[in-house]
Amino acid sequence: MRLHSLLALSAALLLTACAAPAKYNWGNYEGSLYSYYKDTSKSAEHAAELQRTIADSEATGKPVAPGLYAEYGFLMLQEGKSKDAISQFEKEKAKWPESTYLMDNLIRIASTSATQSAARKE
Repeated sequence: MRLHSLLALSAALLLTACAAPAKYNWGNYEGSLYSYYKDTSKSAEHAAELQRTIADSEATGKPVAPGLYAEYGFLMLQEGKSKDAISQFEKEKAKWPESTYLMDNLIRIASTSATQSAARKE
C-alpha cells in the first residue's frame, strides 16, 4: 500500500513538472538550430529566428534563454557587424554574469575586428 502511494505521488510530481510553463522563451530555437546545422548557408534564417525570439521575449517580459544573446551576437560577428555583436555580447554578460569571461573575450575579438575593418576602409 505504501509503495503504491509513493509511486502515485512520484507520478503526480513528474506530471506536474512536465506541465509547468517553460522558464525561458526559446521560441523555435531547436528547429532553427537543426536547420542551420543541416545547412550552414541558412545562417541568415537562424539569425532572424534568434532576433524574433529575443524581440518577443523582451516585449513580453519573459526571460531570454541563456546563450541566445551570445549566439545571435556571434552570427552578427560572422556577418561583419561588430557593433551589433558587441551589443548582444554585452546583453548576455549583463543577463548571465557567469558568462563574463567568455563575453569579455568575444567583445575584445569583435572590437579588434571592428578596428581592423575601419582601418581597411581608410
